[in-house]
Amino acid sequence: MKNIKSNKSGKIFVISFVVIFILLIGIISSGCNLLVPASSGSTTVATNADGTPVQPSFLAKYGTWIWLIVLVVAFYFLLIRPQRQRSKAQQDLLGNIQRGDEIVTVGGIFGKVKDVGSDSLIVTISSGVDIKISKSAVARKILPNVTASQDENKR
Repeated sequence: MKNIKSNKSGKIFVISFVVIFILLIGIISSGCNLLVPASSGSTTVATNADGTPVQPSFLAKYGTWIWLIVLVVAFYFLLIRPQRQRSKAQQDLLGNIQRGDEIVTVGGIFGKVKDVGSDSLIVTISSGVDIKISKSAVARKILPNVTASQDENKR
């Protein structure tokens, strides 16, 4: 349960960081006259009141690249990184399945692992009923009830 809460708070932090960053860039770019309007077909250079040429600002030069980088970072933290973490957790689960573990399949079948092969498992779902399933069909491992053992220790 602790992992779920930390993942949600991490996602909320990343989303809020990205939103604040986007709002900050929007406020800076709209609040200041940073962008120099381009005239179509004209070869004249925009000048200040004293006649010196206007230098384009940092955002005018690189604003598009900044938005692109923000989008790539947002996609990484919101889509790519969580998927990699889920994939790694599933691979760890499949690699650590041992004889005697209680599992749940993606189809919702509860059982106890009787034998582990290279890419398949033999699972006992009832006394005398064994089925052979693919390792990739395992959804999760059932952990022993920790709260019951803690309650027994308190007595």
